[in-house]
Amino acid sequence: MDAPRVQALHALHVLDTPREERYDQVVRLAQEVFGVKAAAVNLLDADRQWTKAEVGLDGAGNCDREQSFCTYTIQRPKALVIEDATVDARFAANPFVVGDPHIRFYAGHPLRAPGGERVGTLCLTDPAPRELDARERRILAEMAGWVERELAAQHEIDRAGQIQRALMPATAPRLPGYELAARCTPARDLGGDFYDWYLLGEDLQLHVADVMGKGIPAALVAASVRAVLHGASRYNDPQETINRVGAAAEKMLADTATFVTVFSARLHPATGAVTYVDAGHGLAVIFDPYGDFRRMLSSGPPLGAVSGTTWDAHFETLAPGETLLVVSDGFLDYFPDIPTAVAKASEAARNSATVQELVARLTAYALAHGLEDDATALALRRLDPVHRD
Repeated sequence: MDAPRVQALHALHVLDTPREERYDQVVRLAQEVFGVKAAAVNLLDADRQWTKAEVGLDGAGNCDREQSFCTYTIQRPKALVIEDATVDARFAANPFVVGDPHIRFYAGHPLRAPGGERVGTLCLTDPAPRELDARERRILAEMAGWVERELAAQHEIDRAGQIQRALMPATAPRLPGYELAARCTPARDLGGDFYDWYLLGEDLQLHVADVMGKGIPAALVAASVRAVLHGASRYNDPQETINRVGAAAEKMLADTATFVTVFSARLHPATGAVTYVDAGHGLAVIFDPYGDFRRMLSSGPPLGAVSGTTWDAHFETLAPGETLLVVSDGFLDYFPDIPTAVAKASEAARNSATVQELVARLTAYALAHGLEDDATALALRRLDPVHRD
């Protein structure tokens, strides 16, 4: 049945994506190695052939399944070679044979999804008949294997991205008298930013962290630091938490030549008291409803930056109507300096009726201006009972 194969193809999340150099390189090399007019990576959906990469076809690879040579290829475990399509009953009347690009020779090797389903082909075409000897068939199979590995790698990255998103809190804790919202937008499929929140008895624990770098390496470090932070904060005050995490992660961060900025805060909702540690983050601000603000104090360098560092806690009070905003440094790329960025954030805070709206505004701004780095925003607002609806 075709349904499991189509399902496996859709699970790769590659259909209708832009061209990518890693696939374009393969078809260019195939065209040169085999000396043919055209080469392509084609993927076979339920009722269409979609071309991920091609050279020599001038965009003519996309077509209905009934017109596709490759639909026959995916029915076989090995390559399909048509030496002269004009004398093959299956293809003699095909519009790509009797019309442009006048295909005579075709060779296609099936491409398999990670589960083994044949989802597409690496194929060669030429307007002149020709043969493909055993050596050339082996080379075509090896090149198809390169494409399969790229498809599998992207599948693994997509799956890792799903897991990373699942590790982020799905919903904010219910905290009467407060609003809480956050969003993390990675610059790549995986990111080095993360945020976390959870209740510790009556208190609210918040973390925002940013691992140096982007992509898979940063994501692996972020997952490790997040797990240690989550565990340590349940049994220690904020200052002891960061000192324990810094000590525990020091060797890992040294071995990976990276560091992590962390803002960690604990809120006592009844009073608005906030105990926090800022380990090299420096991007936490409290805004009042009128546009004034105060920046949170630094507790020292990032985790992993200086061996043997310890960090001290600082204290603040979130008054009714005030908003605590913490962002990652991805937002700084859009502004010449921190004061300009804070002024823009203050304007967004004043014009946002809720923290959900504030986070949405900041995220939309980052996406509209192009993500060069991961961008995370977390906002906590203490509601003013006098002005509450």
